[in-house]
Amino acid sequence: MAKNIFITATNTDVGKTFATLQLIKEFHKKGLKVGVFKPIETGVEKTPKDAKILYETSSIYNHNLKKISIDKIAPYRFPLPAAPYVAKGKGKIDLNEILNAYDQIAQISDIVLIEGAGGLMVPIEKNLFMIDLIEIFNAKTLLVTPDRLGCINDTLLSINILKSRKKEFVWCINLRDEEDFRKKSLPFYKDYFGRLLYLQYDIDKIASLLISDSNGNGNSS
Repeated sequence: MAKNIFITATNTDVGKTFATLQLIKEFHKKGLKVGVFKPIETGVEKTPKDAKILYETSSIYNHNLKKISIDKIAPYRFPLPAAPYVAKGKGKIDLNEILNAYDQIAQISDIVLIEGAGGLMVPIEKNLFMIDLIEIFNAKTLLVTPDRLGCINDTLLSINILKSRKKEFVWCINLRDEEDFRKKSLPFYKDYFGRLLYLQYDIDKIASLLISDSNGNGNSS
């Protein structure tokens, strides 16, 4: 049975796809056949941009994925760049369809990287949120956080909800502007968390934590 990793972030445009691309390469180095899955992608005019680049990259290493169509990699696509609940309009997102598409990918993979849309509390249906997919897929989670002003609040909120749901997770910072981050946010992060993981510098450590059997509840566990 494939191991599942759910990639989420504190918000949209934080770096989920970038993180997933790095994990594809890192898990390949560790000898794993990597599958990718983007259950829901919004802001899609014709081709799902995020799903396409994940599919093309993972297919380089896992040739079995070439048997799978992009429609299975990204089963739900909507043109409106909004939360899935809004983007779907009057339509319905069928979990069974998502699970059937996932099963085809899992059968030819050792590990499946499942990329969410937006943050943890993004609504899919009225009483179904992105965080609920973590439980549905029984996945360990990678939380990607930004380095910009406001990241402290967003990071703490996301970590707290993962802990409240008793989810196993690893979190890391997508370091886009190191100088600004060091000036405005790093002093608190160092004092509060101690050891930090950066997507740009610690991908090997991040990948190892995600596939370890320890019941981690954050990086300090």
